[in-house]
Amino acid sequence: MSNRLLPIRRLMKRAAALLLLTAQPALAGPYAPYAATPGEAAVGAMLDAIPTAPSSDRAAMLASIDALPMAAARADALGQLSPRSYSLLPRLSIQSMDAADREIRSWLAERRSIALDAPADVPVSGDRTITMMLTGGVKQATYKGRIDRPEAESDSRSLRFAIDVKPVRGLIVGATLGIDGIDARLDPAQRPRISQFNSQIGPYLSYSDGRFYADATASYTLSEYKLRRQIGWPGFTGRMVAPVDGDGWAASGEAGAMLRAGAFRLQPFAGLHYRYADVSGFTENGGPAALQVAPFRVKSLRGALGARLSANVAQGGWTLRPSVEAQWQRELRARPDSRIEARFATRDLPIFTLRPTRLARDAGLVNAALSATWNSRTTVRLGYAGEYSSDRHVHAATLTIGRRF
Repeated sequence: MSNRLLPIRRLMKRAAALLLLTAQPALAGPYAPYAATPGEAAVGAMLDAIPTAPSSDRAAMLASIDALPMAAARADALGQLSPRSYSLLPRLSIQSMDAADREIRSWLAERRSIALDAPADVPVSGDRTITMMLTGGVKQATYKGRIDRPEAESDSRSLRFAIDVKPVRGLIVGATLGIDGIDARLDPAQRPRISQFNSQIGPYLSYSDGRFYADATASYTLSEYKLRRQIGWPGFTGRMVAPVDGDGWAASGEAGAMLRAGAFRLQPFAGLHYRYADVSGFTENGGPAALQVAPFRVKSLRGALGARLSANVAQGGWTLRPSVEAQWQRELRARPDSRIEARFATRDLPIFTLRPTRLARDAGLVNAALSATWNSRTTVRLGYAGEYSSDRHVHAATLTIGRRF
């Protein structure tokens, strides 16, 4: 009798094992063939390395990808699992560095114009040559999406103070301190939010002999980020957060001529701008899609050619000075953006690499301003600065108050 029951028992065990297997979400990989970009392919290859018995939350996430009806939807899910939303973080820091540098160099150009038209009783060296400047500004930037790089929109507010002295005729030596807060919305499909606070400090100097000039600026930037990334597709949602910091260095040099024709001033110039910004490594908190991201950076070297044109209109003790500036910049480094290495925060899978598309190499920059100077000592300046390229637009408005003592 027992011999007859033995096959039945074996059949029941096999049926129970089959039911247990069907209760576990099956892996439908490989996922890499669904990828439409190199970054998605890297994520797909990582998912294909998952063991046949993943954790329950990881299995549920993979099952939701398997359930997506279209290959394009699966590719988009792979992209959302990558760190592409963070690829522009160092660029936002460089955006802040550029704005600070342009504010200082615009102020130095204003100082040169004031000096050219200063009356004889205003000293140019020795006593009463300390100048203070306070600038407040707002900026709005738009970055177009590219392969493995998100669309981004940011708004920022900045405040900057500078003080300088003329130790000898024609030489300005100063220092600046500023703060800049940025709110960015990256990749609207994923709705991540980036809050960034930049603190900057650095020296500057300028020398002119009435015919030629040379400017040099440098700064150190400390960046603090709060990252909030939300992803989702039918059957799965995830929300990750991470506090991050980073820092950067900026240095610029510019030299040009100072031409004068009646009330008009023309300053053709050439410049070189170096920028370095990094993002420290970080680990997201929240769910099976949380990532651990290694440090990454941007090293940029740009050349510039341009000219400034201004005119002076004297009225009593006031001098009005409208000015315009145009320049062309070109990125000289072949690969300014580093690759981004990441893996799931559980560290149970291999590292994968994302190399986002770099920004366009060429950009046109324009400045326009109207300043009013009282007795060559007190200046109020309202300015606009714009950066235009095939994949980004940056607009800034500033209000500057300067006083010479």
